[in-house]
Amino acid sequence: MKKMVLVVQLKILPFLLSLPKIASSYEFHSIDDEQTAFIIDICKLYRPKSVIFLNAETIREMEMTTIMLKWRHALSREGIPTANLKFSELHKSLKYLKQIVRPYYVAVISNHNAINEFSLATSTFDMSSAVWIVVFIYKEHFFDYCHNPPGNIFHLTFNSEMLVRCGTENIIREWYSIDTNQIEIKDVATWSLDKGITKIVSDFLYERRSNLQGLIMRAVIVKDSPYIIKNKNGEIDGMFGKILRELCDTLNFSFNIVSEVKEYGRWNPDEKTWSGGMAELYTGRADICISDFIINNDRLNAVDYTIPLLTSKNILVIRQPENLAIQWSSHFLTFTLSVWIAVLGVLIASAIFLVLLKIKSGSDNKIGYLLIDNLLEIWGIFCQQGLPNFPHKSSLRIVYFSIFLSIIVFWAAYSAALISFLTSVNYVLPFDSLEGFVADGTYQLAIPRGTAYYDRFANSKHPFARKIMKLMLKDEELPISEYEGFKRICKNRKLALYTTDQVNNIENLKIPCNVVAIEIGYISNFAMILSKYNPFTDVINFQLQKFIDNGMMNRLKDTSFQMKSNLMIKHQPVPLISVISLILFFSIGIFSSICILIIEKCIFVRKEKNISMKDRILSIKSSVFYVKRKKSIRNFAVNYADRKCARIRFTSNNYNVHSDGFLYPDYNFLI
Repeated sequence: MKKMVLVVQLKILPFLLSLPKIASSYEFHSIDDEQTAFIIDICKLYRPKSVIFLNAETIREMEMTTIMLKWRHALSREGIPTANLKFSELHKSLKYLKQIVRPYYVAVISNHNAINEFSLATSTFDMSSAVWIVVFIYKEHFFDYCHNPPGNIFHLTFNSEMLVRCGTENIIREWYSIDTNQIEIKDVATWSLDKGITKIVSDFLYERRSNLQGLIMRAVIVKDSPYIIKNKNGEIDGMFGKILRELCDTLNFSFNIVSEVKEYGRWNPDEKTWSGGMAELYTGRADICISDFIINNDRLNAVDYTIPLLTSKNILVIRQPENLAIQWSSHFLTFTLSVWIAVLGVLIASAIFLVLLKIKSGSDNKIGYLLIDNLLEIWGIFCQQGLPNFPHKSSLRIVYFSIFLSIIVFWAAYSAALISFLTSVNYVLPFDSLEGFVADGTYQLAIPRGTAYYDRFANSKHPFARKIMKLMLKDEELPISEYEGFKRICKNRKLALYTTDQVNNIENLKIPCNVVAIEIGYISNFAMILSKYNPFTDVINFQLQKFIDNGMMNRLKDTSFQMKSNLMIKHQPVPLISVISLILFFSIGIFSSICILIIEKCIFVRKEKNISMKDRILSIKSSVFYVKRKKSIRNFAVNYADRKCARIRFTSNNYNVHSDGFLYPDYNFLI
């Protein structure tokens, strides 16, 4: 009987020894069924190109291998390729994921050793370069790592994306870190077998991570930057300073200015170092530089940029020339050549049309004479003169009225354009482009020291850039800022400053003399810079884009440029020399009119003299004729009287009066 009991106990002993293993295997399989559905729902939500499973070296390697195979088989049926690696092989995965923008990792935490191994693997890994899904399937009894992780055990940053599920809980949490010493945990979604994943926060990452909880950034500024100044209270101001203050209020962070540098910074290929503000960020002594940096490829390899905050054209600035250009052709530049041709065509067509109408109206004049007369009439109308005789025909009246109206509109437009041309000061510039500057060769070029403008030509191998470098001042002679550059060109007429056209709008920049800007065709984008791979670059860019979308950026620019813009509104007096051509034209017109008037007066006087001489001669002749006529009339009257008396005498002598009263001839007289 004792032997039987002993045999039974010996048979039961292996079973009892295997109970913990069987229990744990049952536990794993019960968890596995639910986690498989969860993993599939997560992958359906994000649709990754591939998934890599990570797990630790544990005593339950067979069970974990079985679970991983089941998960990989389930994802393969969804068309998602997978792989299985150990935590220690995490860095090796980068060799296979070069073509994937953001790989997806599923890390399975099964015990305390897995936490240690995962923490060690992530200590030298860029956690923001991938999307992480961490599943805690085993819970240690002495500490709850899933709900209360000690410190930043997985070396997360602010822009890390890690979703965590604790055991079989339905809540999905998000882990990230702000100050790299503590993990921030937020509930982002819920999951169930029936409903799947239900989001409870915003989809976009930086909509829900908009609070930096008072983070203090180390900042550096460029002293002579035209877009940032310090006010009387020691606070930063200017366009970029106002933008940063708005960012601080919106994202709940602040900054501490750790240094002020003299220049923006450029790369020294001999010493392999950066200078100025670039060096502060490149060496890790600062997190952000609150100044206007031009975006170029060389700097992109060393720092991170915000989105462009300002876009401007590059210009060459020289001192205002003393000689002014009197453009005699400005009276014709008011309209383009096509407009002048159209006006001339309308005048000729109107003259021809009037000829046809007058011929149809029954005019007897020849076509040539009619055409000349109409051209002269239309030219008189064009010169704002009236017609000597307004026609009676309605058709001709309509045509003339239309011509009058068109000429009035033409002169109104011409006068407005002419005033614009004549009241603008035009200078005789030695060049009008960067190519002309090089071809002129008499000017030297100054570029603010340590700016990307200098690198554009100094680091270029183009032949044209080498020609520009021959005209460039020596490196130690370059001005440290735009203001110093303006002072130099005011002293040296043969010096040109390479800068941006936004200098006219900068409120704290006072140009000591009158200058002229020449556009050269290049465009520059300005932005603030942050240290390379800064975890807060994306959230700052996201907020800056919101400023642009809601109009905040334009308001900040307007307030920054308001003072300078008000000064630019003031009207400047027009110098006499700028309108001397107009005065000369008026003088020529008046002189010509006087000469024509004198000539006409002389001709008129001469004609009057000729007419008066003729009238005098005619009057003299008419008076002699009158005297002669009077004498002849008198003689005729005497002769007539004599003849009458003779006749009477003759009658009385040769006729006898009878008793009947009649006269009868005396025939004795005839005998």
